[in-house]
Amino acid sequence: MKFRKLISAFLAVITVLAGYSCKKETQEDGPVDVQFQVPEKLEIENDAATVKFRIQFAKAPVKDDKIIFEDQDAASYTCPVVSVGSQFFEVSAAELWLKGASDGIHQVYFQRGSSPKKLMGETKLVIIYPSEGVEVKPAAGSTVYGRVSCEGNGVEGVAVSDGVEVVKTDKDGIYQMASGKYHKYVFISIPSGYEVSREGILPTFHKQLTKAANVAERVDFTLKNVGSQDEHTMLMFGDIHLARRTNDRNQFSSFVKDVNTFLGDNSGKKIYAMTLGDMTWDRYWITNNYSYSDYLKDANQIKGLSVFHTIGNHDHSMYYMGDYDTVKEYKELIAPTYYSFNIGKVHYVVMDDVECTNATASTDDKGNACYVRDYNAKIVNDQISWLQKDLATVPATTPIVLTMHIQLQSATGATALKNLSTLKPLLKPFNQVHVFTAHTHTIFNHDNLSTDHYYEHNAGAICGTWWWTGQETPGIHIGQDGSPGGYTVMTVSGTELKWQFKGTGKDIKHQFRSYDRNNIHLSNEKWIPSADASHASLFNPGIWGTKSSDNEVYVNVWNYDPSWTVSITEGGKALRVTKVSGIKDPLHLISYTAHRLNKNTSIGFETNTNYHTFKATATSPNSTLEIKVTDRFGNVYTESMSRPKAFSIDSYK
Repeated sequence: MKFRKLISAFLAVITVLAGYSCKKETQEDGPVDVQFQVPEKLEIENDAATVKFRIQFAKAPVKDDKIIFEDQDAASYTCPVVSVGSQFFEVSAAELWLKGASDGIHQVYFQRGSSPKKLMGETKLVIIYPSEGVEVKPAAGSTVYGRVSCEGNGVEGVAVSDGVEVVKTDKDGIYQMASGKYHKYVFISIPSGYEVSREGILPTFHKQLTKAANVAERVDFTLKNVGSQDEHTMLMFGDIHLARRTNDRNQFSSFVKDVNTFLGDNSGKKIYAMTLGDMTWDRYWITNNYSYSDYLKDANQIKGLSVFHTIGNHDHSMYYMGDYDTVKEYKELIAPTYYSFNIGKVHYVVMDDVECTNATASTDDKGNACYVRDYNAKIVNDQISWLQKDLATVPATTPIVLTMHIQLQSATGATALKNLSTLKPLLKPFNQVHVFTAHTHTIFNHDNLSTDHYYEHNAGAICGTWWWTGQETPGIHIGQDGSPGGYTVMTVSGTELKWQFKGTGKDIKHQFRSYDRNNIHLSNEKWIPSADASHASLFNPGIWGTKSSDNEVYVNVWNYDPSWTVSITEGGKALRVTKVSGIKDPLHLISYTAHRLNKNTSIGFETNTNYHTFKATATSPNSTLEIKVTDRFGNVYTESMSRPKAFSIDSYK
């Protein structure tokens, strides 16, 4: 066992003063007040015998007291006090190594005997391996250089980038880069079979550059070997839009609970996540005092999950102009705006397809100076150039998963990304590319695998209708197309990708919702009786605004693509099922639109027509119909629809 003195361990410290316990202490218990410094960063050599802490105000612990490190996943490491001096005390580090502690943020607790533990502070634990002191010198012309290692050994072939250049590490894990430091950071494309440490939900694969552009600086990265990732799951989180409004944080806690339950139910499996942009809402960063740091506090309640982030239009600041300054804070606190990483046999790429053009002066809701939020749906040329370099490192047989915020195509198939024609040729050499987008708060899919080799998943929203349906109608949480607020679960086995949409708080078998047309008449008299004439005129429920006795049933299948099948039988006889367009989801109409108009309030996020609703006509108003929906992977979802089926808020909660 080795011990290496802590490297500048106590230069920057958090001093937390804590009384030991509120209960009456006996003489045997010792002093009631123990105080010591918890370093902001605690560097420990691997296999060190002890860890040292500085005593404060002569209020020292006693031998056999315990210091407990608890990481972000609630893994706990108990380190008994083994010696106490006049200025320092030492604790055994054995359990850190026996239980496999890793780099990352840890809570530091003090405990005496069986009394409750007391939080003393927080530290970033960094484990130093003996060969991490390997000398690396900058090559001629290199301004960013360093080493990528795992347990002290260099890792060869790791792609390293500053957002402009892409280089690879040599056999010793060393990289050299002639960087102009435009983005002021450097990141690694995490190689397959490895992970990096996390700070909360954020994987630490990028680091800020601090020196002038012409000054060489060393930046090292440490990897953790996690073995084969060929079998893994990726969760896709569309628009979250937390803003301290519409009871959003309380509703978000239900999503956190759902994800934590999913992680618990799948314990032992390799699970990761990606956001698809708009985690926050720039309009409310200042006016509601809710920005990135607040989002991270809420999101960090998700335990044991690395979440890779994609930037959205509302993650660009409205308090700056142009495309560069509007993402400065995002790049410092969240992630690069574009980057890549590898898990198993899949190459993941994150892009920023929001070209921010803020230029017109304005004021926010509290009169603060800002700019009108303008942007183009476009991947700027610098990113296209980087993407070419990044994809050049990947074999064409590799599945590519590409995320960006704004959709490539609209629900009807119209081009939404301005330079889609530039992107397509970069993707076409690969056998299969899956593009996950968000922005619309709806769900639709475009299968272009047979032509352009990409499949676009416009993957819905965590927040549904910006958390409004849950605010207006507790128990109903859906998007403007009637899709549940929720997320995509993509499972990967080698190069085979499968996916299902999961509504928050719903079983993953919840894939459609049925409506009995005979029982749905959304009249103004019933649903918006308090609306004045001007607001009543805005209520446009479409077909649901008239009575019907035609025995029609409608089925909203939100994650439908043409490889799915929808069948409906009545008394064993198949009914003719047709896909219909221009239909508005009636549950969204009554849970949000009607509620707003009935209060004589603007709609804001009106119910959309959707392109994933199906219709069949029964022969009787009282028959039971068997609905069977089969997805492209053979998963079958069913409902025995007993009719007449009631239509009310309570019947769909």
